Amino acid sequence: MKLTFAALLMVFSIAFSACQKELSYEVDPGNTGGGSGGGGGNNGGGNSSYYVKGKKDGTAFNYTVYPMATVISAGGSSQISINANAALPNVSLESMGLALSFSNGATVATTTYTENDNSTDHIIAGVYNPNSMTMVWGAGIIPNSAKPLKITITAKSSTELSGTFEGAFYKEDLTLGTFSQTEYITVTEGEFKVPMK
Repeated sequence: MKLTFAALLMVFSIAFSACQKELSYEVDPGNTGGGSGGGGGNNGGGNSSYYVKGKKDGTAFNYTVYPMATVISAGGSSQISINANAALPNVSLESMGLALSFSNGATVATTTYTENDNSTDHIIAGVYNPNSMTMVWGAGIIPNSAKPLKITITAKSSTELSGTFEGAFYKEDLTLGTFSQTEYITVTEGEFKVPMK
């Protein structure tokens, strides 16, 4: 896959999605959280029926704070971002984000998207922020990835999006804007169920 400006822009946009201060939907104030499934409790604001979860190098994570799928459309192009945080953003920036970008007017469908399918109609990317302002782990933009990013949309409605994902997420130095070609974490058994916003 060719590294394009659109792909870099998409990765940076989801890398900083956890920094958002205002959200467009309400969370049940009675849900005060508590983690589940190992890794990343939610410290309030979480909704256990929605999540982004899986394993990073074999260690389970389950992010349930502010899970959402956001669709942006402009000029015949569209992007869907899937995100969830490990904790409230004022506590931690730890989060997982996935994105699919379409430049031909297409929209997300119940199918499998892969980083190495040589398609020209979409770009996929992923970002894991381990609670850092200077370093993240990105997928979908390294040629010859050890484990190409794969996102499968298993169910889609006007209110919810569900699916699975896996791939190698490579270390990115945000201060230099460089990606390692050799340092990566492997995400397996990834699943998401998020509300559409």
